[in-house]
Amino acid sequence: MAEGIQKISAVMIVLNERENLTRSIPSLRFCDEIIVVDSGSSDGSVELARQLGCTVVHREFDHFGSQKSHAASLARNDWVFSLDADEEVTPALASEIQSLIQEPNLNSIWIRSRLVFLGRIFRFGRESRVRVLRIFKRSAGDFDRASVHEKVIIPNPSEVTTRHHILHFSYPDLSHYFKKMNRYTSLGAKRLQPNTSPLEALLRASLFPIKFLQFYILHLNFMNSWQGLAWSALSTYAYLLKFLKTAKIGENGVTRV
Repeated sequence: MAEGIQKISAVMIVLNERENLTRSIPSLRFCDEIIVVDSGSSDGSVELARQLGCTVVHREFDHFGSQKSHAASLARNDWVFSLDADEEVTPALASEIQSLIQEPNLNSIWIRSRLVFLGRIFRFGRESRVRVLRIFKRSAGDFDRASVHEKVIIPNPSEVTTRHHILHFSYPDLSHYFKKMNRYTSLGAKRLQPNTSPLEALLRASLFPIKFLQFYILHLNFMNSWQGLAWSALSTYAYLLKFLKTAKIGENGVTRV
Protein backbone atom coordinates (compact mmCIF):
# COMPACT_ATOMS: atom_id res chain seq x y z
CA MET A 1 0.00 0.00 0.00
CA ALA A 2 1.28 3.40 -0.91
CA GLU A 3 2.40 5.67 1.87
CA GLY A 4 0.10 8.44 2.97
CA ILE A 5 -2.99 9.00 5.07
CA GLN A 6 -4.59 5.66 5.90
CA LYS A 7 -8.33 5.42 5.27
CA ILE A 8 -10.86 3.05 6.75
CA SER A 9 -14.05 1.42 5.46
CA ALA A 10 -16.98 0.84 7.80
CA VAL A 11 -19.08 -2.29 7.17
CA MET A 12 -22.39 -3.28 8.72
CA ILE A 13 -24.89 -6.12 8.28
CA VAL A 14 -28.54 -5.18 8.61
CA LEU A 15 -32.03 -6.64 8.87
CA ASN A 16 -34.84 -4.26 9.84
CA GLU A 17 -32.63 -1.84 11.78
CA ARG A 18 -34.06 1.51 10.65
CA GLU A 19 -34.38 2.90 14.17
CA ASN A 20 -30.82 1.96 15.08
CA LEU A 21 -29.37 3.23 11.81
CA THR A 22 -30.37 6.79 12.65
CA ARG A 23 -27.78 6.60 15.44
CA SER A 24 -25.09 4.22 14.16
CA ILE A 25 -24.54 5.49 10.61
CA PRO A 26 -24.00 9.18 11.50
CA SER A 27 -21.41 8.08 14.09
CA LEU A 28 -19.35 6.59 11.22
CA ARG A 29 -18.91 9.82 9.26
CA PHE A 30 -15.19 9.74 9.96
CA CYS A 31 -14.82 6.64 7.75
CA ASP A 32 -13.95 6.85 4.07
CA GLU A 33 -16.98 4.76 3.09
CA ILE A 34 -19.85 2.92 4.77
CA ILE A 35 -21.02 -0.38 3.31
CA VAL A 36 -24.32 -1.90 4.43
CA VAL A 37 -25.16 -5.52 3.60
CA ASP A 38 -28.91 -6.00 3.95
CA SER A 39 -30.60 -9.40 4.07
CA GLY A 40 -34.16 -8.40 3.24
CA SER A 41 -35.29 -5.48 5.40
CA SER A 42 -38.92 -4.39 5.11
CA ASP A 43 -38.85 -1.40 7.48
CA GLY A 44 -37.12 1.15 5.26
CA SER A 45 -33.58 0.35 6.43
CA VAL A 46 -32.27 0.16 2.87
CA GLU A 47 -33.79 3.47 1.83
CA LEU A 48 -32.52 5.22 4.96
CA ALA A 49 -28.99 3.83 4.58
CA ARG A 50 -28.85 5.10 1.01
CA GLN A 51 -30.18 8.50 2.06
CA LEU A 52 -27.37 8.67 4.61
CA GLY A 53 -24.78 8.07 1.90
CA CYS A 54 -24.05 4.36 2.38
CA THR A 55 -23.35 1.79 -0.29
CA VAL A 56 -26.07 -0.85 0.12
CA VAL A 57 -25.98 -4.40 -1.27
CA HIS A 58 -28.29 -7.35 -0.75
CA ARG A 59 -27.19 -10.81 0.41
CA GLU A 60 -29.34 -13.62 1.73
CA PHE A 61 -28.47 -14.34 5.34
CA ASP A 62 -26.86 -17.67 6.18
CA HIS A 63 -24.58 -17.09 9.19
CA PHE A 64 -23.31 -14.02 11.02
CA GLY A 65 -19.69 -14.87 10.30
CA SER A 66 -20.08 -15.35 6.56
CA GLN A 67 -22.35 -12.29 6.28
CA LYS A 68 -19.77 -10.05 7.96
CA SER A 69 -16.96 -11.60 5.93
CA HIS A 70 -18.82 -10.76 2.74
CA ALA A 71 -19.34 -7.19 3.93
CA ALA A 72 -15.62 -6.81 4.64
CA SER A 73 -14.74 -8.20 1.20
CA LEU A 74 -16.59 -5.27 -0.41
CA ALA A 75 -14.44 -2.62 1.28
CA ARG A 76 -12.12 -0.65 -0.98
CA ASN A 77 -9.68 0.07 1.87
CA ASP A 78 -7.45 -2.42 3.64
CA TRP A 79 -8.52 -1.09 7.04
CA VAL A 80 -12.03 -2.31 7.89
CA PHE A 81 -14.23 -1.34 10.82
CA SER A 82 -17.14 -3.71 11.48
CA LEU A 83 -19.87 -2.02 13.50
CA ASP A 84 -23.19 -3.55 14.50
CA ALA A 85 -26.33 -1.57 13.73
CA ASP A 86 -27.16 -1.22 17.43
CA GLU A 87 -23.80 0.35 18.29
CA GLU A 88 -22.60 3.94 18.27
CA VAL A 89 -19.11 5.40 17.95
CA THR A 90 -18.53 8.35 20.26
CA PRO A 91 -16.65 11.37 18.85
CA ALA A 92 -13.73 10.65 21.19
CA LEU A 93 -13.47 7.07 19.90
CA ALA A 94 -13.71 8.22 16.28
CA SER A 95 -10.76 10.57 16.79
CA GLU A 96 -8.76 7.84 18.50
CA ILE A 97 -9.41 5.37 15.68
CA GLN A 98 -8.31 7.88 13.05
CA SER A 99 -5.05 8.31 14.90
CA LEU A 100 -4.40 4.60 15.55
CA ILE A 101 -4.81 3.43 11.95
CA GLN A 102 -1.90 5.69 10.98
CA GLU A 103 0.45 3.54 13.08
CA PRO A 104 2.53 1.57 10.55
CA ASN A 105 3.02 -1.60 12.60
CA LEU A 106 -0.61 -2.32 13.49
CA ASN A 107 -2.78 -4.89 11.74
CA SER A 108 -5.79 -4.74 14.08
CA ILE A 109 -7.32 -2.73 16.92
CA TRP A 110 -9.39 -3.89 19.88
CA ILE A 111 -12.25 -1.62 20.92
CA ARG A 112 -13.79 -1.30 24.36
CA SER A 113 -17.57 -1.66 24.50
CA ARG A 114 -20.14 -0.61 27.07
CA LEU A 115 -23.67 -1.92 27.25
CA VAL A 116 -26.56 0.54 27.32
CA PHE A 117 -29.52 -1.33 28.83
CA LEU A 118 -32.95 0.18 29.49
CA GLY A 119 -31.45 3.66 29.23
CA ARG A 120 -28.41 3.11 31.49
CA ILE A 121 -24.75 2.93 30.46
CA PHE A 122 -23.23 0.05 32.41
CA ARG A 123 -20.05 1.40 33.99
CA PHE A 124 -19.55 -1.64 36.21
CA GLY A 125 -19.54 -5.36 35.64
CA ARG A 126 -18.42 -7.58 32.82
CA GLU A 127 -20.47 -5.62 30.30
CA SER A 128 -18.30 -2.55 30.98
CA ARG A 129 -15.04 -4.48 30.47
CA VAL A 130 -15.78 -6.02 27.10
CA ARG A 131 -13.29 -5.50 24.28
CA VAL A 132 -13.92 -6.64 20.73
CA LEU A 133 -11.66 -6.99 17.70
CA ARG A 134 -13.58 -4.94 15.14
CA ILE A 135 -10.90 -2.99 13.27
CA PHE A 136 -8.49 -4.97 11.16
CA LYS A 137 -6.61 -5.06 7.89
CA ARG A 138 -8.25 -7.36 5.37
CA SER A 139 -4.78 -8.45 4.31
CA ALA A 140 -4.18 -9.75 7.87
CA GLY A 141 -7.36 -11.72 8.62
CA ASP A 142 -11.08 -12.25 8.26
CA PHE A 143 -14.22 -13.24 10.16
CA ASP A 144 -14.73 -16.88 11.01
CA ARG A 145 -17.86 -18.62 9.74
CA ALA A 146 -19.61 -19.06 13.09
CA SER A 147 -23.42 -19.04 13.05
CA VAL A 148 -23.42 -16.70 16.08
CA HIS A 149 -20.80 -14.98 18.25
CA GLU A 150 -18.59 -14.60 15.21
CA LYS A 151 -15.13 -13.11 15.57
CA VAL A 152 -12.22 -11.85 13.53
CA ILE A 153 -9.40 -14.35 13.15
CA ILE A 154 -5.90 -12.91 12.77
CA PRO A 155 -2.82 -15.08 13.35
CA ASN A 156 -0.91 -12.38 15.22
CA PRO A 157 -3.29 -9.54 16.15
CA SER A 158 -1.90 -6.28 17.45
CA GLU A 159 -2.43 -5.95 21.20
CA VAL A 160 -3.70 -2.39 21.03
CA THR A 161 -6.96 -1.46 22.75
CA THR A 162 -8.74 1.86 22.50
CA ARG A 163 -9.20 4.02 25.58
CA HIS A 164 -12.68 5.06 24.52
CA HIS A 165 -15.79 2.94 24.12
CA ILE A 166 -18.43 1.90 21.65
CA LEU A 167 -21.90 2.32 23.15
CA HIS A 168 -23.93 -0.85 22.64
CA PHE A 169 -27.69 -0.19 22.51
CA SER A 170 -28.51 -3.85 22.20
CA TYR A 171 -31.92 -3.86 23.89
CA PRO A 172 -33.92 -0.59 23.78
CA ASP A 173 -36.82 -2.25 25.60
CA LEU A 174 -37.89 -5.63 26.94
CA SER A 175 -39.81 -6.52 23.80
CA HIS A 176 -36.61 -6.27 21.76
CA TYR A 177 -34.73 -8.20 24.43
CA PHE A 178 -37.05 -11.22 24.33
CA LYS A 179 -37.17 -11.25 20.55
CA LYS A 180 -33.40 -11.21 20.25
CA MET A 181 -32.96 -13.64 23.16
CA ASN A 182 -35.22 -16.19 21.49
CA ARG A 183 -33.19 -16.00 18.29
CA TYR A 184 -29.81 -16.21 19.96
CA THR A 185 -30.72 -19.03 22.34
CA SER A 186 -32.01 -21.06 19.39
CA LEU A 187 -28.74 -20.49 17.51
CA GLY A 188 -26.74 -21.32 20.64
CA ALA A 189 -28.70 -24.51 21.24
CA LYS A 190 -28.20 -25.61 17.65
CA ARG A 191 -24.47 -25.11 17.98
CA LEU A 192 -24.32 -27.08 21.25
CA GLN A 193 -26.56 -30.01 20.30
CA PRO A 194 -24.02 -32.12 18.36
CA ASN A 195 -21.69 -32.19 21.39
CA THR A 196 -24.12 -32.03 24.33
CA SER A 197 -26.36 -34.89 25.46
CA PRO A 198 -29.90 -34.10 26.68
CA LEU A 199 -28.92 -35.17 30.22
CA GLU A 200 -25.87 -32.89 30.23
CA ALA A 201 -28.00 -30.02 28.93
CA LEU A 202 -30.52 -30.50 31.75
CA LEU A 203 -27.80 -30.69 34.39
CA ARG A 204 -26.28 -27.46 33.15
CA ALA A 205 -29.69 -25.79 33.03
CA SER A 206 -30.21 -26.71 36.70
CA LEU A 207 -27.31 -24.40 37.61
CA PHE A 208 -29.39 -21.29 36.87
CA PRO A 209 -29.50 -20.09 40.55
CA ILE A 210 -25.70 -20.13 40.61
CA LYS A 211 -25.59 -18.33 37.27
CA PHE A 212 -27.77 -15.55 38.68
CA LEU A 213 -25.35 -14.99 41.56
CA GLN A 214 -22.52 -14.98 39.06
CA PHE A 215 -24.18 -12.36 36.87
CA TYR A 216 -25.37 -10.16 39.73
CA ILE A 217 -22.63 -10.45 42.37
CA LEU A 218 -19.43 -11.69 40.73
CA HIS A 219 -19.93 -9.57 37.61
CA LEU A 220 -20.75 -6.52 39.78
CA ASN A 221 -24.08 -5.81 38.13
CA PHE A 222 -25.48 -4.91 41.52
CA MET A 223 -23.59 -1.62 41.02
CA ASN A 224 -25.55 -0.84 37.84
CA SER A 225 -28.73 0.13 39.73
CA TRP A 226 -32.02 -1.67 39.05
CA GLN A 227 -31.02 -2.17 35.42
CA GLY A 228 -28.17 -4.36 36.65
CA LEU A 229 -30.63 -6.53 38.58
CA ALA A 230 -32.90 -6.81 35.55
CA TRP A 231 -29.96 -7.67 33.30
CA SER A 232 -28.77 -10.41 35.67
CA ALA A 233 -32.21 -11.99 35.93
CA LEU A 234 -32.79 -11.93 32.19
CA SER A 235 -29.29 -13.24 31.42
CA THR A 236 -29.93 -16.14 33.77
CA TYR A 237 -33.22 -16.88 32.02
CA ALA A 238 -31.46 -16.86 28.64
CA TYR A 239 -28.85 -19.30 29.98
CA LEU A 240 -31.63 -21.63 31.20
CA LEU A 241 -33.57 -21.38 27.95
CA LYS A 242 -30.57 -22.19 25.77
CA PHE A 243 -29.94 -25.48 27.52
CA LEU A 244 -33.63 -26.40 27.60
CA LYS A 245 -33.65 -25.87 23.84
CA THR A 246 -30.50 -27.97 23.56
CA ALA A 247 -32.32 -30.81 25.32
CA LYS A 248 -35.29 -30.24 22.96
CA ILE A 249 -37.76 -29.89 25.81
CA GLY A 250 -41.18 -28.50 25.05
CA GLU A 251 -41.21 -29.16 21.31
CA ASN A 252 -44.80 -29.95 20.33
CA GLY A 253 -45.58 -30.71 23.96
CA VAL A 254 -43.17 -33.64 24.26
CA THR A 255 -39.63 -34.23 25.44
CA ARG A 256 -37.36 -35.77 22.83
CA VAL A 257 -34.40 -37.45 24.49
